[in-house]
Amino acid sequence: MREGARRMLAEALKAEVDAYIAQFADQRDETGGRLVVRNGHHAPRTVLTSASAIEVRAPRVDDKRIDATTGERRRFFSAILPP
Repeated sequence: MREGARRMLAEALKAEVDAYIAQFADQRDETGGRLVVRNGHHAPRTVLTSASAIEVRAPRVDDKRIDATTGERRRFFSAILPP
Protein backbone atom coordinates (compact mmCIF):
# COMPACT_ATOMS: atom_id res chain seq x y z
CA MET A 1 0.00 0.00 0.00
CA ARG A 2 2.87 2.35 0.81
CA GLU A 3 4.52 1.79 -2.56
CA GLY A 4 1.22 2.47 -4.34
CA ALA A 5 0.80 5.75 -2.45
CA ARG A 6 4.38 6.76 -3.33
CA ARG A 7 3.86 6.02 -7.03
CA MET A 8 0.53 7.85 -7.10
CA LEU A 9 2.05 10.93 -5.44
CA ALA A 10 5.04 10.85 -7.80
CA GLU A 11 2.75 10.67 -10.85
CA ALA A 12 0.59 13.53 -9.56
CA LEU A 13 3.69 15.70 -9.02
CA LYS A 14 4.99 14.84 -12.50
CA ALA A 15 1.63 15.72 -14.07
CA GLU A 16 1.54 19.04 -12.18
CA VAL A 17 5.05 19.98 -13.37
CA ASP A 18 4.33 18.88 -16.95
CA ALA A 19 1.19 21.06 -17.04
CA TYR A 20 3.13 24.07 -15.67
CA ILE A 21 5.89 23.66 -18.26
CA ALA A 22 3.40 23.19 -21.09
CA GLN A 23 1.62 26.40 -20.05
CA PHE A 24 4.78 28.42 -20.77
CA ALA A 25 6.23 26.34 -23.65
CA ASP A 26 5.82 29.22 -26.10
CA GLN A 27 7.92 31.67 -24.05
CA ARG A 28 11.52 31.77 -25.29
CA ASP A 29 14.65 33.79 -24.54
CA GLU A 30 16.66 35.75 -27.12
CA THR A 31 18.57 32.63 -28.19
CA GLY A 32 15.39 30.59 -28.70
CA GLY A 33 15.67 28.48 -25.53
CA ARG A 34 12.64 27.83 -23.35
CA LEU A 35 12.28 29.97 -20.23
CA VAL A 36 10.59 27.22 -18.20
CA VAL A 37 12.15 23.74 -18.22
CA ARG A 38 12.49 20.62 -16.05
CA ASN A 39 15.73 20.44 -14.12
CA GLY A 40 16.06 17.03 -12.46
CA HIS A 41 14.62 16.29 -9.02
CA HIS A 42 14.79 17.81 -5.56
CA ALA A 43 16.40 15.81 -2.77
CA PRO A 44 14.18 13.01 -1.44
CA ARG A 45 11.96 13.98 1.46
CA THR A 46 9.57 12.16 3.74
CA VAL A 47 5.88 13.01 3.53
CA LEU A 48 3.31 11.82 6.05
CA THR A 49 0.20 10.39 4.35
CA SER A 50 -2.78 8.49 5.66
CA ALA A 51 -1.04 5.28 4.50
CA SER A 52 2.19 6.08 6.40
CA ALA A 53 5.37 8.08 5.93
CA ILE A 54 6.64 7.81 2.35
CA GLU A 55 9.71 9.17 0.61
CA VAL A 56 9.19 11.30 -2.53
CA ARG A 57 11.48 13.05 -5.00
CA ALA A 58 9.68 16.05 -6.44
CA PRO A 59 10.55 17.20 -9.97
CA ARG A 60 12.52 20.45 -10.13
CA VAL A 61 11.52 23.34 -12.43
CA ASP A 62 13.90 26.01 -13.72
CA ASP A 63 11.78 29.10 -14.38
CA LYS A 64 13.85 31.93 -15.91
CA ARG A 65 10.96 34.34 -16.41
CA ILE A 66 11.24 37.72 -14.62
CA ASP A 67 8.34 39.36 -12.76
CA ALA A 68 7.85 42.82 -14.28
CA THR A 69 6.76 44.48 -11.01
CA THR A 70 9.39 43.11 -8.61
CA GLY A 71 12.22 42.30 -11.02
CA GLU A 72 12.67 38.88 -9.37
CA ARG A 73 12.61 35.49 -11.07
CA ARG A 74 9.30 33.68 -10.97
CA ARG A 75 9.13 30.33 -9.19
CA PHE A 76 7.07 27.18 -9.44
CA PHE A 77 5.26 26.17 -6.25
CA SER A 78 3.54 22.81 -6.08
CA ALA A 79 -0.07 22.77 -4.88
CA ILE A 80 0.33 19.09 -4.01
CA LEU A 81 3.59 19.21 -2.06
CA PRO A 82 4.25 22.43 -0.12
CA PRO A 83 7.82 23.75 0.26
